[in-house]
Amino acid sequence: MLLKNGCEIIQLQGQEIEQQLKISLRIYAMRWENDMEPITEKRCIGLMKENFPKFHSYWETYIRNHGSDLGITIQMLPFCKYTIDAIKSNDEVEIEKIFSFVEFLLCNGDDDVQTAITTSYLEGLMNKDPDEIQFVSFVKYLGKNSKEYCKAWDEFTGVKTKGLWED
Repeated sequence: MLLKNGCEIIQLQGQEIEQQLKISLRIYAMRWENDMEPITEKRCIGLMKENFPKFHSYWETYIRNHGSDLGITIQMLPFCKYTIDAIKSNDEVEIEKIFSFVEFLLCNGDDDVQTAITTSYLEGLMNKDPDEIQFVSFVKYLGKNSKEYCKAWDEFTGVKTKGLWED
């Protein structure tokens, strides 16, 4: 099924997937409102390096060890590590900047970038060993769409990530 503005809708099953569809439609609406081209994989990595100068060393180490042809979902791993190190160092300015950027990518990335942000980056942070980082320590920096995705993921998996829910 195709919406009049070209947004493709896939057939979904189950209530937990419905939440993801709502998030996706809001993201598409934000992109059209901003009248910009979606951010692609190549542009995404370039923007990371441009906006986060300290990220360069993480990226270079990743490329040296793994190469550059593994796809954007795997390429989120060095940015996730960069984020974890910022959280561990309690660099609130950098943490806020990172999660604002993540929200921007979630709202303006193409399908591959959005998938990488959600499945590799956000889920990766949610599943980190609590002895390494506590989700509750950075949840306040998550944007609206990032937080909604994390809650939808919790509902899908039957988990309640500490700090994500008010109760």
